Amino acid sequence: MHSELDARSKQVLKALVRLYIETGAPVGSRVLARECGLDVSAATVRNTVADLEERGLVQSPHTSAGRVPTSRGYRLFVGIMLEMRPLASEEQAQIRDNLYQQASDIYQLYHAVGRLISGRTHYVGLVLVPRLGQGRFRQIQFLTLSRIRILAILVTTTGIVQNRIVELGRAPSESELERAANYLNERFQGRPLTEVKRTLAGEARGEPGTLEALAAEIGWSALDYDEEEELFIEGQGNLLDYPEFTQGGRLRELFEVLEAPEELTRVLEAAPEDGRGEESSGVQLMIGDEVGHEALEDCSVVTASYSTEDDGLGTVAVIGPARMNYAATIPFVDCTARQLSSVLSLNSPPGARDTA
Repeated sequence: MHSELDARSKQVLKALVRLYIETGAPVGSRVLARECGLDVSAATVRNTVADLEERGLVQSPHTSAGRVPTSRGYRLFVGIMLEMRPLASEEQAQIRDNLYQQASDIYQLYHAVGRLISGRTHYVGLVLVPRLGQGRFRQIQFLTLSRIRILAILVTTTGIVQNRIVELGRAPSESELERAANYLNERFQGRPLTEVKRTLAGEARGEPGTLEALAAEIGWSALDYDEEEELFIEGQGNLLDYPEFTQGGRLRELFEVLEAPEELTRVLEAAPEDGRGEESSGVQLMIGDEVGHEALEDCSVVTASYSTEDDGLGTVAVIGPARMNYAATIPFVDCTARQLSSVLSLNSPPGARDTA
Protein backbone atom coordinates (compact mmCIF):
# COMPACT_ATOMS: atom_id res chain seq x y z
CA MET A 1 0.00 0.00 0.00
CA HIS A 2 2.78 2.41 0.83
CA SER A 3 4.40 1.90 -2.54
CA GLU A 4 1.16 3.12 -4.12
CA LEU A 5 1.60 6.65 -2.73
CA ASP A 6 2.10 9.19 -5.47
CA ALA A 7 4.89 11.77 -5.38
CA ARG A 8 2.63 14.50 -3.95
CA SER A 9 1.44 12.29 -1.08
CA LYS A 10 5.00 11.32 -0.22
CA GLN A 11 6.10 14.94 -0.25
CA VAL A 12 3.22 16.02 1.99
CA LEU A 13 3.82 13.15 4.43
CA LYS A 14 7.54 13.89 4.56
CA ALA A 15 6.85 17.56 5.33
CA LEU A 16 4.24 16.68 7.96
CA VAL A 17 6.57 14.28 9.78
CA ARG A 18 9.46 16.74 9.63
CA LEU A 19 7.36 19.58 11.04
CA TYR A 20 5.90 17.43 13.81
CA ILE A 21 9.37 16.22 14.81
CA GLU A 22 10.53 19.82 15.02
CA THR A 23 7.57 21.33 16.87
CA GLY A 24 5.65 18.55 18.59
CA ALA A 25 2.41 20.29 17.54
CA PRO A 26 -0.24 18.88 15.16
CA VAL A 27 0.35 20.19 11.63
CA GLY A 28 -2.43 22.00 9.78
CA SER A 29 -3.04 22.11 6.02
CA ARG A 30 -2.14 25.79 5.65
CA VAL A 31 1.26 25.27 7.25
CA LEU A 32 1.81 22.13 5.17
CA ALA A 33 0.93 23.95 1.95
CA ARG A 34 3.56 26.55 2.78
CA GLU A 35 6.25 24.11 3.89
CA CYS A 36 5.86 21.05 1.67
CA GLY A 37 7.59 22.61 -1.32
CA LEU A 38 4.67 22.00 -3.69
CA ASP A 39 2.94 24.72 -5.68
CA VAL A 40 -0.56 23.67 -4.61
CA SER A 41 -3.39 25.17 -2.56
CA ALA A 42 -4.21 24.44 1.06
CA ALA A 43 -7.37 22.70 -0.15
CA THR A 44 -5.33 20.32 -2.30
CA VAL A 45 -3.03 19.59 0.62
CA ARG A 46 -6.08 19.03 2.84
CA ASN A 47 -7.39 16.41 0.42
CA THR A 48 -3.99 14.74 0.30
CA VAL A 49 -3.84 14.63 4.10
CA ALA A 50 -7.31 13.10 4.21
CA ASP A 51 -6.07 10.35 1.90
CA LEU A 52 -3.04 9.77 4.13
CA GLU A 53 -5.38 9.49 7.11
CA GLU A 54 -7.47 6.89 5.30
CA ARG A 55 -4.30 4.90 4.73
CA GLY A 56 -3.48 5.01 8.46
CA LEU A 57 -0.36 7.12 8.02
CA VAL A 58 -1.56 10.21 9.91
CA GLN A 59 -4.24 10.88 12.49
CA SER A 60 -6.00 13.74 14.23
CA PRO A 61 -5.35 13.95 17.97
CA HIS A 62 -8.52 14.75 19.91
CA THR A 63 -10.34 17.72 18.34
CA SER A 64 -7.29 19.32 16.75
CA ALA A 65 -7.58 20.43 13.15
CA GLY A 66 -3.98 19.39 12.56
CA ARG A 67 -2.56 15.94 11.97
CA VAL A 68 0.28 13.91 13.50
CA PRO A 69 2.05 10.85 12.09
CA THR A 70 1.07 7.34 13.18
CA SER A 71 3.62 4.58 13.80
CA ARG A 72 3.04 3.46 10.22
CA GLY A 73 3.62 6.99 9.00
CA TYR A 74 6.92 7.21 10.84
CA ARG A 75 7.91 3.79 9.51
CA LEU A 76 7.31 4.87 5.92
CA PHE A 77 9.12 8.14 6.53
CA VAL A 78 12.19 6.37 7.89
CA GLY A 79 12.12 3.48 5.46
CA ILE A 80 11.83 5.18 2.08
CA MET A 81 11.91 8.93 2.59
CA LEU A 82 14.65 9.69 5.08
CA GLU A 83 18.21 10.08 3.88
CA MET A 84 20.66 8.65 6.41
CA ARG A 85 24.12 10.16 6.32
CA PRO A 86 27.01 8.63 8.26
CA LEU A 87 28.73 10.86 10.79
CA ALA A 88 31.62 12.98 9.56
CA SER A 89 35.07 11.57 10.26
CA GLU A 90 35.69 14.34 12.81
CA GLU A 91 32.58 13.35 14.79
CA GLN A 92 33.56 9.69 14.68
CA ALA A 93 37.00 10.58 16.01
CA GLN A 94 35.44 12.58 18.87
CA ILE A 95 33.31 9.61 19.89
CA ARG A 96 36.30 7.28 19.71
CA ASP A 97 38.50 9.61 21.78
CA ASN A 98 35.75 10.10 24.36
CA LEU A 99 35.43 6.35 24.87
CA TYR A 100 39.18 5.73 24.86
CA GLN A 101 39.52 8.05 27.83
CA GLN A 102 37.32 5.69 29.87
CA ALA A 103 38.71 2.43 28.50
CA SER A 104 40.80 1.49 31.55
CA ASP A 105 37.64 0.97 33.66
CA ILE A 106 34.97 -1.14 31.98
CA TYR A 107 32.15 0.15 34.19
CA GLN A 108 33.08 3.78 33.63
CA LEU A 109 33.22 3.02 29.92
CA TYR A 110 29.64 1.71 29.83
CA HIS A 111 28.39 4.68 31.85
CA ALA A 112 30.28 7.00 29.48
CA VAL A 113 28.55 5.44 26.48
CA GLY A 114 25.13 6.00 28.06
CA ARG A 115 25.99 9.61 28.95
CA LEU A 116 27.39 10.26 25.48
CA ILE A 117 24.23 9.00 23.79
CA SER A 118 21.79 10.76 26.12
CA GLY A 119 23.74 14.00 25.96
CA ARG A 120 23.96 14.05 22.19
CA THR A 121 20.40 12.92 21.40
CA HIS A 122 18.63 14.39 24.44
CA TYR A 123 16.83 11.07 24.85
CA VAL A 124 17.56 8.11 27.16
CA GLY A 125 20.82 6.27 26.48
CA LEU A 126 21.23 2.59 27.36
CA VAL A 127 23.97 -0.03 27.21
CA LEU A 128 23.11 -3.70 27.65
CA VAL A 129 26.14 -5.79 28.63
CA PRO A 130 26.23 -9.45 27.55
CA ARG A 131 25.79 -12.24 30.07
CA LEU A 132 28.92 -13.01 32.05
CA GLY A 133 28.84 -16.56 30.75
CA GLN A 134 29.66 -15.29 27.25
CA GLY A 135 33.02 -14.02 28.50
CA ARG A 136 36.49 -15.49 28.68
CA PHE A 137 38.66 -16.13 31.70
CA ARG A 138 41.47 -13.64 32.34
CA GLN A 139 42.45 -14.20 35.96
CA ILE A 140 41.20 -15.07 39.42
CA GLN A 141 42.42 -14.00 42.85
CA PHE A 142 41.60 -15.37 46.31
CA LEU A 143 41.53 -13.26 49.49
CA THR A 144 40.97 -14.58 53.03
CA LEU A 145 38.01 -12.98 54.80
CA SER A 146 37.90 -15.25 57.86
CA ARG A 147 39.08 -18.72 58.79
CA ILE A 148 37.04 -20.58 56.17
CA ARG A 149 35.53 -17.72 54.14
CA ILE A 150 37.31 -16.75 50.91
CA LEU A 151 36.63 -13.86 48.54
CA ALA A 152 37.12 -15.03 44.95
CA ILE A 153 37.65 -12.20 42.45
CA LEU A 154 37.10 -13.26 38.84
CA VAL A 155 38.11 -10.97 35.95
CA THR A 156 37.11 -11.57 32.32
CA THR A 157 39.18 -10.57 29.32
CA THR A 158 36.95 -7.53 28.81
CA GLY A 159 37.48 -6.34 32.38
CA ILE A 160 34.16 -7.43 33.92
CA VAL A 161 34.72 -8.27 37.60
CA GLN A 162 32.68 -10.86 39.51
CA ASN A 163 33.13 -11.18 43.31
CA ARG A 164 31.94 -14.27 45.14
CA ILE A 165 32.29 -15.29 48.81
CA VAL A 166 33.11 -18.99 49.17
CA GLU A 167 32.89 -21.01 52.39
CA LEU A 168 35.25 -23.99 52.59
CA GLY A 169 35.27 -27.08 54.78
CA ARG A 170 38.74 -26.29 56.07
CA ALA A 171 40.98 -23.24 56.52
CA PRO A 172 43.57 -23.04 53.70
CA SER A 173 46.85 -21.20 54.16
CA GLU A 174 47.71 -18.03 52.24
CA SER A 175 50.30 -19.92 50.23
CA GLU A 176 47.76 -22.58 49.28
CA LEU A 177 45.36 -19.93 48.06
CA GLU A 178 48.07 -18.22 46.03
CA ARG A 179 49.15 -21.48 44.42
CA ALA A 180 45.53 -22.45 43.69
CA ALA A 181 44.90 -19.10 41.98
CA ASN A 182 48.13 -19.36 39.97
CA TYR A 183 47.15 -22.88 38.92
CA LEU A 184 43.80 -21.68 37.57
CA ASN A 185 45.28 -18.59 35.89
CA GLU A 186 47.91 -20.57 34.05
CA ARG A 187 45.48 -23.29 33.01
CA PHE A 188 42.44 -21.32 31.90
CA GLN A 189 43.75 -18.00 30.59
CA GLY A 190 41.61 -16.91 27.61
CA ARG A 191 39.23 -19.88 27.71
CA PRO A 192 35.40 -19.41 27.65
CA LEU A 193 33.89 -19.16 31.12
CA THR A 194 31.24 -21.75 30.30
CA GLU A 195 34.01 -24.24 29.47
CA VAL A 196 35.97 -23.36 32.62
CA LYS A 197 32.86 -23.73 34.78
CA ARG A 198 32.01 -27.11 33.27
CA THR A 199 35.56 -28.40 33.73
CA LEU A 200 35.84 -27.26 37.36
CA ALA A 201 32.41 -28.66 38.24
CA GLY A 202 33.73 -32.14 37.46
CA GLU A 203 37.08 -31.65 39.16
CA ALA A 204 35.56 -30.20 42.35
CA ARG A 205 34.42 -33.74 43.16
CA GLY A 206 37.98 -35.05 42.95
CA GLU A 207 40.26 -36.28 45.72
CA PRO A 208 40.08 -33.79 48.63
CA GLY A 209 43.19 -32.24 50.12
CA THR A 210 45.03 -31.70 46.84
CA LEU A 211 45.90 -28.32 45.31
CA GLU A 212 43.84 -29.17 42.24
CA ALA A 213 40.76 -30.00 44.32
CA LEU A 214 41.06 -26.78 46.33
CA ALA A 215 41.46 -24.71 43.16
CA ALA A 216 38.49 -26.44 41.54
CA GLU A 217 36.25 -25.99 44.60
CA ILE A 218 36.87 -22.26 44.94
CA GLY A 219 37.04 -21.63 41.19
CA TRP A 220 33.77 -23.41 40.49
CA SER A 221 32.02 -21.50 43.29
CA ALA A 222 33.36 -18.21 41.89
CA LEU A 223 31.83 -19.11 38.52
CA ASP A 224 28.43 -19.83 40.04
CA TYR A 225 27.11 -16.56 38.60
CA ASP A 226 23.60 -15.53 37.62
CA GLU A 227 23.01 -15.68 33.86
CA GLU A 228 21.73 -12.11 33.62
CA GLU A 229 22.69 -9.12 31.53
CA GLU A 230 23.66 -5.84 33.14
CA LEU A 231 21.95 -2.65 31.99
CA PHE A 232 23.43 0.86 32.17
CA ILE A 233 20.98 3.72 31.70
CA GLU A 234 21.53 7.49 31.52
CA GLY A 235 19.42 10.56 30.78
CA GLN A 236 15.98 9.56 32.06
CA GLY A 237 15.31 13.21 32.97
CA ASN A 238 15.49 14.19 29.29
CA LEU A 239 11.98 12.82 28.81
CA LEU A 240 10.60 15.61 30.99
CA ASP A 241 11.22 18.00 28.09
CA TYR A 242 8.69 16.32 25.77
CA PRO A 243 5.09 17.53 26.37
CA GLU A 244 3.52 14.43 24.84
CA PHE A 245 4.68 12.42 27.85
CA THR A 246 3.10 14.71 30.45
CA GLN A 247 -0.52 13.86 29.63
CA GLY A 248 -2.67 11.09 31.06
CA GLY A 249 -0.09 9.67 33.42
CA ARG A 250 2.25 8.67 30.57
CA LEU A 251 5.31 10.10 32.30
CA ARG A 252 4.73 8.03 35.44
CA GLU A 253 4.36 4.87 33.37
CA LEU A 254 7.51 5.70 31.43
CA PHE A 255 9.61 6.21 34.54
CA GLU A 256 8.29 3.01 36.08
CA VAL A 257 9.56 1.10 33.06
CA LEU A 258 12.90 2.93 33.11
CA GLU A 259 13.34 1.81 36.72
CA ALA A 260 12.71 -1.84 35.79
CA PRO A 261 15.88 -3.25 34.17
CA GLU A 262 14.26 -6.62 33.51
CA GLU A 263 11.49 -5.06 31.43
CA LEU A 264 13.89 -2.83 29.51
CA THR A 265 16.14 -5.79 28.82
CA ARG A 266 13.20 -7.69 27.33
CA VAL A 267 12.37 -4.69 25.13
CA LEU A 268 15.94 -4.42 23.84
CA GLU A 269 16.24 -8.15 23.25
CA ALA A 270 12.97 -8.13 21.30
CA ALA A 271 14.48 -5.89 18.60
CA PRO A 272 14.39 -7.60 15.18
CA GLU A 273 17.40 -9.85 14.82
CA ASP A 274 17.81 -9.56 11.07
CA GLY A 275 21.07 -7.76 10.39
CA ARG A 276 22.20 -7.55 14.02
CA GLY A 277 25.93 -7.10 14.11
CA GLU A 278 26.31 -6.88 10.34
CA GLU A 279 28.29 -3.95 8.96
CA SER A 280 25.59 -2.88 6.56
CA SER A 281 22.55 -3.16 8.81
CA GLY A 282 23.51 -3.32 12.47
CA VAL A 283 20.92 -0.75 13.54
CA GLN A 284 17.35 -1.72 14.37
CA LEU A 285 14.37 0.57 14.93
CA MET A 286 11.09 -0.05 16.76
CA ILE A 287 8.38 2.62 16.54
CA GLY A 288 5.30 2.96 18.75
CA ASP A 289 3.40 -0.30 19.11
CA GLU A 290 6.31 -2.15 17.47
CA VAL A 291 8.16 -1.74 20.79
CA GLY A 292 5.76 -4.22 22.35
CA HIS A 293 5.28 -2.44 25.67
CA GLU A 294 2.17 -0.41 26.54
CA ALA A 295 4.11 2.26 28.46
CA LEU A 296 6.39 2.79 25.44
CA GLU A 297 3.75 3.00 22.72
CA ASP A 298 4.46 6.72 22.22
CA CYS A 299 8.20 6.05 21.97
CA SER A 300 10.75 4.87 19.46
CA VAL A 301 13.68 2.62 20.32
CA VAL A 302 16.88 2.54 18.27
CA THR A 303 19.31 -0.30 18.96
CA ALA A 304 22.70 -1.28 17.59
CA SER A 305 24.76 -4.28 18.58
CA TYR A 306 28.38 -4.11 19.64
CA SER A 307 30.80 -6.97 20.07
CA THR A 308 33.13 -7.69 22.96
CA GLU A 309 36.55 -9.29 22.76
CA ASP A 310 34.85 -12.42 24.03
CA ASP A 311 32.66 -12.50 20.89
CA GLY A 312 29.58 -11.71 22.96
CA LEU A 313 26.99 -9.31 21.59
CA GLY A 314 25.75 -6.38 23.66
CA THR A 315 23.37 -3.59 22.74
CA VAL A 316 23.62 0.20 22.60
CA ALA A 317 20.20 1.88 22.52
CA VAL A 318 18.17 5.06 22.65
CA ILE A 319 14.62 5.48 23.92
CA GLY A 320 12.89 8.70 22.92
CA PRO A 321 9.59 10.08 21.68
CA ALA A 322 8.14 8.71 18.44
CA ARG A 323 8.83 12.16 16.95
CA MET A 324 12.51 11.36 17.27
CA ASN A 325 15.12 13.04 15.11
CA TYR A 326 15.78 9.82 13.23
CA ALA A 327 18.23 11.34 10.75
CA ALA A 328 20.60 12.36 13.55
CA THR A 329 19.91 9.59 16.08
CA ILE A 330 20.24 6.44 13.97
CA PRO A 331 23.72 7.21 12.56
CA PHE A 332 24.94 8.35 15.99
CA VAL A 333 23.81 5.16 17.74
CA ASP A 334 25.34 3.10 14.94
CA CYS A 335 28.68 4.91 15.15
CA THR A 336 28.79 4.73 18.96
CA ALA A 337 28.21 0.97 18.90
CA ARG A 338 31.01 0.51 16.37
CA GLN A 339 33.41 2.63 18.39
CA LEU A 340 32.54 0.75 21.57
CA SER A 341 33.33 -2.51 19.78
CA SER A 342 36.66 -1.02 18.71
CA VAL A 343 37.58 0.08 22.23
CA LEU A 344 36.63 -3.27 23.77
CA SER A 345 38.61 -5.19 21.15
CA LEU A 346 41.81 -3.37 22.10
CA ASN A 347 41.47 -4.40 25.74
CA SER A 348 44.33 -2.27 27.08
CA PRO A 349 44.72 1.16 28.65
CA PRO A 350 45.08 4.11 26.25
CA GLY A 351 48.79 4.53 27.02
CA ALA A 352 49.54 0.92 26.13
CA ARG A 353 47.74 1.27 22.80
CA ASP A 354 49.87 4.24 21.82
CA THR A 355 53.03 2.19 22.08
CA ALA A 356 51.64 -1.03 20.64
